[in-house]
Amino acid sequence: MNAARRPRRYVLRATGFFAVAVAGIVMGTVASAHHMDVLNGLAVGIVGVSLGLAIAMLSRAYMTEVRIPARTRPLIAMSQAMGAGQAVSGEFKAGLREVTLGVPRTRWKHGRVKITPRSVVWVPLTGRARDLAGAQCTGSRQIDPTYTEMTLSLPSYYKGEDVRVMTLHAGGTDIELAAPARLLEIIRYSLGDMR
Repeated sequence: MNAARRPRRYVLRATGFFAVAVAGIVMGTVASAHHMDVLNGLAVGIVGVSLGLAIAMLSRAYMTEVRIPARTRPLIAMSQAMGAGQAVSGEFKAGLREVTLGVPRTRWKHGRVKITPRSVVWVPLTGRARDLAGAQCTGSRQIDPTYTEMTLSLPSYYKGEDVRVMTLHAGGTDIELAAPARLLEIIRYSLGDMR
């Protein structure tokens, strides 16, 4: 199924469960007015289950939210260029942090990765840009679910994505970049294309 339709599907299901819950409330009210305890108990159960499922569907729709179209178009263009073996151009948000041996994990910094056919640069919200051209990918991992990743804050439109962390060796130091796996693959491709 098209990724853009997934959240809509969950919202429609939630609406259906809310409708069942409303029907259950009406049925319970009628049963209570006519002193039908068994039917009233059944109605309470139906309302409880329906509301629980409706809330679950709404949270699922939120978790699988896809990027808004303005964000999707550049990603599609970068993916198509990569698939055709061409140079990639574009930019997207990514977290970065320094990796120093013997030092606890440092805070994540917010910024953007800007890719052109001749460069890959990480630009922070404030401060100096970091040139990643010539960097070598030395590994990747999943986001650490413990408190050590608490300072990593990514845009809401990355919800539902497979966000990963890629380690790069650049300019004699190791750094980590955090972004959805598909975007990290584009970075890896762009860096390899510059060698």
